[in-house]
Amino acid sequence: MAEKAYNLDYLNSISGGDQDFVKDMIVTFIINAPEEINKIKNWVTTENWQKVGEDAHRFASSLLFLGLDKLKDMAIQIEEMGLNQTNVHHITVLLGQLEKGCYQIIEELKHDFNV
Repeated sequence: MAEKAYNLDYLNSISGGDQDFVKDMIVTFIINAPEEINKIKNWVTTENWQKVGEDAHRFASSLLFLGLDKLKDMAIQIEEMGLNQTNVHHITVLLGQLEKGCYQIIEELKHDFNV
């Protein structure tokens, strides 16, 4: 069995074993992640770095729920670059990597949870 790209340990610990809750959180991620990424992309387009940072911060916490540490770290980098207005030219590259990684996770979650 291949190792999963996500880790549900945290979700399972806060759910108290409620698998419906876990599945609801997964479905919420599948629906919201593309919307969140698109919001950040729109802020990048308008060069609103403060909003880039704020929305990346919010998105990083949703990545935490699924144990997506590498993607969470990318979101935190985007957050810091946006809020500090440093290396903003690199945000687009990182955001592309974050988006690709999220879509791969979404496909894996859809497959694994039949959603």
